[in-house]
Amino acid sequence: MFVAIVSSLINLVTALLLFLVSVGNLTTGRFFTSFHFLKVSYTTSSGPLGGWLTMPYNVLTFGLWNYCEGMDSVINACIEPHIGYNLDTIPSLNAVDQHYVPNAVRTFGMVTILYIPVTCLTFLAFALSAIALSPRFRKRWLHALSGFLLFLVTIAVILLTVVVFTVNGSRKVQFEKHVVPETNVTFGPGMWITLGLVPLTVFGSLLSAFAVCCPARLQRRSSARDMPESKEDISEPTS
Repeated sequence: MFVAIVSSLINLVTALLLFLVSVGNLTTGRFFTSFHFLKVSYTTSSGPLGGWLTMPYNVLTFGLWNYCEGMDSVINACIEPHIGYNLDTIPSLNAVDQHYVPNAVRTFGMVTILYIPVTCLTFLAFALSAIALSPRFRKRWLHALSGFLLFLVTIAVILLTVVVFTVNGSRKVQFEKHVVPETNVTFGPGMWITLGLVPLTVFGSLLSAFAVCCPARLQRRSSARDMPESKEDISEPTS
């Protein structure tokens, strides 16, 4: 039972993290913009650049659906979210970089169609595992189906890590060799969360498989702990 509970909690944590990454950078709120994938900072001696949306800016954040501009740690405005957004409205960025950031944004557009169904699949896996914990619906096939869904999520997360983290990591190294010193590009929490989900989902899949394949062993161990050790433990004390 303990293994099944931990597996269900892993499903919940994975689903919540995927949801936060999927909706990150959608609004100017500090909480949502903190889950961006890429951040471009300008340290020009002449001060902030002229804003194309509202105000001058020295920070750009990029998510799956859109990008935002801001000053230091405060985001002022974001474009309307949609899949496959472009950077034509940022002349200052295009003047400095015509390859790395635009290619990274195209990558985000491609993986957006994978993040959403994977998030829904993880929530479904959690729902099935939570139902299976109920004594009324404690069926092995529910654990098996939940584990299979989490296994599919694991494969998808590994694919997302290869596309989002590995590919953009190698491009980032090439970019830093050619970019001007006044521009700094860093990975956002969305990148690192995607990377961290790989061991988490692998561990959850193994726990789900153990809960399905060895429920009798767990029950025997639990029963053995509850059984009395000797006949003296069974007999009632005489008055």
